[in-house]
Amino acid sequence: MRHPSPRRASRASRCCAHDSTRIRSRIGIVVAGLFGLICLVPLSLLTVVDPRRSAPVAWITAILVIVLYAALLVNRWTVDDRERRLRIMAVLMLAMAAVALFGMLTCAAIEWSAVPVTA
Repeated sequence: MRHPSPRRASRASRCCAHDSTRIRSRIGIVVAGLFGLICLVPLSLLTVVDPRRSAPVAWITAILVIVLYAALLVNRWTVDDRERRLRIMAVLMLAMAAVALFGMLTCAAIEWSAVPVTA
């Protein structure tokens, strides 16, 4: 049985491992960006288009989502270790989701409390 030379094997393994991580990082950036845009649509409706009582909470939530996405981008180009970079990106994406969910629920609670109750 013929074994590949160490030079070929190392080059092939480096190439494949590097490319798959690069693709995962790009997919993570795209998915996080789309998620951020989807979150910013209702928040912008509460702040810019039709300001309501929950506008300050919506502004804070939108700013935090943008800051977390910016941190994700900075992480992508500053962390060298592949596994660590992907884990940090996953944590930042989950943080974006948690902040957006908490902010949206808080805005809904504020708006719901403003609805008059008829007796």
